[in-house]
Amino acid sequence: MGKKKVDVSPYIIKQSSQDGNTKIDDKGVGLDIYSKYGNFGISKNKNTQSSGGNSLKTKSKNITYNKNIKVGKSTSVNFEANYGQSKNRFNKNTTKGGKVTLVKQFSKGGPLGTASHMQEMKKASIKTKKVAKALHKASGLHKAQAKTLETIKLVRGGGIAIRGLNFQGVK
Repeated sequence: MGKKKVDVSPYIIKQSSQDGNTKIDDKGVGLDIYSKYGNFGISKNKNTQSSGGNSLKTKSKNITYNKNIKVGKSTSVNFEANYGQSKNRFNKNTTKGGKVTLVKQFSKGGPLGTASHMQEMKKASIKTKKVAKALHKASGLHKAQAKTLETIKLVRGGGIAIRGLNFQGVK
């Protein structure tokens, strides 16, 4: 068996900001652990908001977890979970939550109007004309269908336009 890789990343936060008459100071420490079992984080912060001689101090503790699992060639599922507590002189809050995200990467396609997209539209147009020609030869009933197919024109953007109609598309 090979060695199992674990990355550990401790950090310190110290920042101040001003919002109108309110000054906000943040101080904290945390530790992130990255492993094949997922990413774990733990942090502890102190936030002080001061305005006009009054101040409110809030302390918080948070734990987070994140794991990305590949479920196909270009698909993955991302799991996230969190738990946190904060308290100040007025109240105490507890937060629990999670999120599951499905991520799908698309490698084909791209911007409309590219050479490959225009080539695919041209192929589809040729196939439509061949079907219309075959319908003409079939029977009188199919001639009406053939006329409709002949009036269809593939347009840029992957849509269709029927000659004689002023169709603006879906907006």
